[in-house]
Amino acid sequence: MFNMTNLLLLLPGAFFAPVIHEFVKARVSAALGDRTPKHNGFQTLNPFKYFEPIGFFLMLFFGVGWGRPVTTSAFYYKNKKQGVILTYATPMIVNLLIGMAAVFVASVVHTPSPAMGFGLTTPPVWVTILHQFGRLNIQLAVFNLFPVAPLAMNKILQVFVSPSAAMWLNNYEKPMQIVLFLLMIFGIVGLLVWTISSIFIVAASLPTVLL
Repeated sequence: MFNMTNLLLLLPGAFFAPVIHEFVKARVSAALGDRTPKHNGFQTLNPFKYFEPIGFFLMLFFGVGWGRPVTTSAFYYKNKKQGVILTYATPMIVNLLIGMAAVFVASVVHTPSPAMGFGLTTPPVWVTILHQFGRLNIQLAVFNLFPVAPLAMNKILQVFVSPSAAMWLNNYEKPMQIVLFLLMIFGIVGLLVWTISSIFIVAASLPTVLL
């Protein structure tokens, strides 16, 4: 159930998880020789350049969304297939690692400790924010496994399938986006993403449980 307090705790994660994803994509593609991100103004540390209102709203209320998609061009890559995979897989990996690290730190801090003055009952606000930040990063990484544009797996898949299959993906891009959006609204996508994400969240928290 959403309330203002919950939304405020989710704000940093909902804003920065997609920003991190798109920023990493821009930097990796540029490092591989792509001039497109720089030409479109994506060689910047300004987080609002990567902000996309609809994607932010969906991240905030449904736990899955996106940032402003960074345009890339495989034309500049020396190895097109390898370049596309690195450009679109790296942001997912970064989101996943940052997310698991944040959950781990939040779990360590929130472990019962009389010396620290708190335990499993009421964590400090910043710990809750950190945990939510980690969770949303993990969920964004998992969400990008859906092969629907502009999500990462759509681009990665196209370098492995036949030209006709890649053309089919492009031709049916809009209908697939509509279906995905409807599945998001009805909570089906969120359920799938959460089920997979919970595995990584538990894995990140497990070391503190075993201590």
